[in-house]
Amino acid sequence: MELNMQVLQTNKRHILKQVLTPKCTTHRINCVYFFSRLCLLVQDTYGMFSEIQFQVPFSSPEPIEEYSKRWEGKHIRLSGMKILQRVVRGKVLGLFSLIDSMWPPRLPLKVPGQSQENDMQITADMPPPSFCYILVASSEQRHIEVDEEEQISNLYFPPAVHCLKEILQIYNLYQCCSFWAHVLYRRLQETGSTLSSQTQCWLFVTDLSLQSGAEFSPGTPKILPVSVASSCVIDGEVMEALKSTSPCVVFFKDAIYGNGRIICIERTVLLLQKPLLCRAADADITELTGPVKLDELDSATQVNSICTVRGIVVGVNEKTAFSWPTCNRCGNGNVEQHLQDRGLLYCNQCCEAIVSPVIKMHLEVFVHCQSRPLSTVKIKLLQKTISSLLDSSVTEDGSYEVKNVLGKEVGFLYCYVQSVTNHPSSCVGLEEIVLPDAGRKERK
Repeated sequence: MELNMQVLQTNKRHILKQVLTPKCTTHRINCVYFFSRLCLLVQDTYGMFSEIQFQVPFSSPEPIEEYSKRWEGKHIRLSGMKILQRVVRGKVLGLFSLIDSMWPPRLPLKVPGQSQENDMQITADMPPPSFCYILVASSEQRHIEVDEEEQISNLYFPPAVHCLKEILQIYNLYQCCSFWAHVLYRRLQETGSTLSSQTQCWLFVTDLSLQSGAEFSPGTPKILPVSVASSCVIDGEVMEALKSTSPCVVFFKDAIYGNGRIICIERTVLLLQKPLLCRAADADITELTGPVKLDELDSATQVNSICTVRGIVVGVNEKTAFSWPTCNRCGNGNVEQHLQDRGLLYCNQCCEAIVSPVIKMHLEVFVHCQSRPLSTVKIKLLQKTISSLLDSSVTEDGSYEVKNVLGKEVGFLYCYVQSVTNHPSSCVGLEEIVLPDAGRKERK
């Protein structure tokens, strides 16, 4: 099979889009070097879309940008293609959301067996395609012919970059969107020790449009959760930035917005730099003018969000309260009693005696919040807050009296909302978190 096609890109009209499709058996969301297949979304002059998948996986993300610069937005000639399958709407969400963002075409389409005099009317009346062919090819470049000196085609329409506030105003179901955002907090979807062992996570993001317009749009959230699926393509540099505790600014290319949430799936790409062919927009301005603002806990707070909390301690969850010693050198909690000196502890990581162990604690408190007076609010506290709360509660023998904790004020705390229930009573489960000072970090 030989094809003459225009290489497409996201967002409206004829574009040649280059994306990465993960090899599901080996790809992980946080791998620096991952195996992924290079894919091209192409469209011919008759309006038919196809996704070209190359059989041999690429072992590193570095060459992908080079292929994108070489092919994206240009006409190519393909040979040696084989039809793998024909997919229809409702089966591949990301693919058809991407195709819809390119419809209708900027220029008239050719219609087999008809004169081209009525092309414009035919194009305007045509519904978006209901199917797409998945083609496979070898990764050898001899199967793709492209004039690298050719200018970007006038059919090409780069991805439009929107601010987050504009995206929240989209009413179409499942629409492609591209945007810059400050990543403030990362949350693993499943329990695990490291990000590398997970398959999915949440990124909590904001931008200038949500931060600066908060006082004029009281119903607009200041922070948005973004679901990142295991199939999403994450650049190696982005993975390193996400694993860091420092704030970072990420470009989300071809994410999907629908049903009030943003999701990143198999055709979404996360980058630290905006692709060269993206359309310039005011949304490129990502600097924040001050410290990041969060919504305060109130009756509208939903599960899987982050907020600020303050209130008065009215109770302690004594069933879950406990403490444990850790090594003062490495912080490891894998300690045991010293074999030679029963009065000392021994660190299995340092292989040395612990003279001055650091005691860490697990403590959950019940707090009365003025912003949510009818709810039971339970907060799992961080070590720093626990220490501050208990400093004045210690007795002569080193223990703590619960009554000395009651009535103390806590906050403002940054918290992740773990649970919200309304029946049989209103309860909110929170976990205190640490956020980077994104508002004070200059963008590189």
